Amino acid sequence: MYKVIIVDDEKSIRERLTRYFPWSDVGFEVVGAAENGREALVLIEQEHPDVVLTDVLMPEMTGLELAKEIKISYPDIKVIILSAYDDFKYAQDAIQYGVKGYMLKPLNKEDFYDVFNKLMGELNEDAELKKVSASNEKWNTQELMLLDLIKGANLQKYTEEWSAQNPYIRVAIFSFERVFKETSTFSIRQKIKELATDFWKRYRVPVLFYGNSLILLISEQKPVLRKDVKPKILLFADSLQQNLGEIFKEKSHIVVGVGNLAQSIQEISRSYHEAVHASSYKYFSEHETVIFREDLSANEGFENNKIIQDNIVEHVNSIEGKLMESVLIGEITEISNDIHRFFEALERSKGQKISEIRGSCSELVIMLIFRLKEKGLALPSIDNQQVLGKIYEIDSLKELKRWLKQMLETMSYDLTKSDEQNVNRYVLIAKEYVKANYHEKITLIEMSNILFLHQAYFSAIFKKETGQNFIDYVNEVRIEKAAQLLRETDNKVKMISDMVGFHSHSYFIKVFKNEKGVTPVMFRRQQKR
Repeated sequence: MYKVIIVDDEKSIRERLTRYFPWSDVGFEVVGAAENGREALVLIEQEHPDVVLTDVLMPEMTGLELAKEIKISYPDIKVIILSAYDDFKYAQDAIQYGVKGYMLKPLNKEDFYDVFNKLMGELNEDAELKKVSASNEKWNTQELMLLDLIKGANLQKYTEEWSAQNPYIRVAIFSFERVFKETSTFSIRQKIKELATDFWKRYRVPVLFYGNSLILLISEQKPVLRKDVKPKILLFADSLQQNLGEIFKEKSHIVVGVGNLAQSIQEISRSYHEAVHASSYKYFSEHETVIFREDLSANEGFENNKIIQDNIVEHVNSIEGKLMESVLIGEITEISNDIHRFFEALERSKGQKISEIRGSCSELVIMLIFRLKEKGLALPSIDNQQVLGKIYEIDSLKELKRWLKQMLETMSYDLTKSDEQNVNRYVLIAKEYVKANYHEKITLIEMSNILFLHQAYFSAIFKKETGQNFIDYVNEVRIEKAAQLLRETDNKVKMISDMVGFHSHSYFIKVFKNEKGVTPVMFRRQQKR
């Protein structure tokens, strides 16, 4: 059994989750419950749980703050967010802290089984990987030293040794995240390590396989220049393709980040983090294999990022309404155009953090999903709990653009198909409403609100079913009633205009003439002959 801790400031919810959900059915047991994040951290230290299920908004320490602390101090623990409908907008922030799932209050058993069955599968995989690592991966003295150097730890142990060696150092990282998403076996990792050790020993470069990355500490008696480093890195990339062609089918599977020059043992950690940062920029350009930190934009200060972030938020708000219309009426071409416009700004934002770009996409998706939910529209093909996490799994801007377009097209397909059976009902209700309330003010927006439909969507389905715009239909009903009153009463034309809902006499005459071919006065004369 895997262990779970529940965190919620409402006692009734904690008790309900603990007692009434079938935890053993999904391979879990609840080992404790806490009222807020601070209590949860104490409980985590005591119980060492595998999963923390937490509310978002709580006193003392929020669920997001708890998730952030767990990611730093307990990276193996999985976090699930449980939130009220109005709090779900915080989900995009939680993703940055490794949140594995999202469930809405009140929690139902279907969502419970879905999230925790998937989570158990992930925990089982983690356990198997740890067994393999523990039995096969033995760290030698040199590897432990390299690990300390990149972390900036225990430097006093190595100062004398490294001061006698080459004084100029660059850290390079081969990131294999993409490869290990598809294939992650110990034998492949070991083969890469053997190839790297054999290749780089000729240059006296020590190597360390850490996580999903191969780390190199390249040192020289003179400054390590990019023109000297890059050819060697590309040569090793060719070697990987030649020896492991079934894995490295494309150069895009190999991502290399290179940090700036370090001139002391104390600066190695800084060069390492710069290499990590540089490798992340593969996100913007799939054609680059080797990315040097020194080539990236210098304008990455807080102030510049703040300006970009504010612009992106404004951009999301401006595109959301237009995209909503396109999704609702099934305009696939317009969806594609809207997504293209949305990403134009993102593609120009290389000075912006990748997490902020992902956050912008998350915000857009969240806004659309909630607007649709407000209208009571279902999305059977969209897994709301997984869609946001997918944004953070995708490792290139190009792929994110393609996926988001596909996801919105699927969303649009769901809506148009699921509503086909309801279209005729919506139109009939609208017609009956107009016939009963023609004398009142009737607008497209008001009618859409009555039906709980987006106005662009309602307008589209009404025209598709009737062949005319909604307002034209309203005017048609009003003119028919006006014609009846002209035939059957002696009321003045202006009074009849008011009685049938026209508050502009001149507009009434214009519409009447368009419908009947004559003015109201001439129509009355013709009827009395």
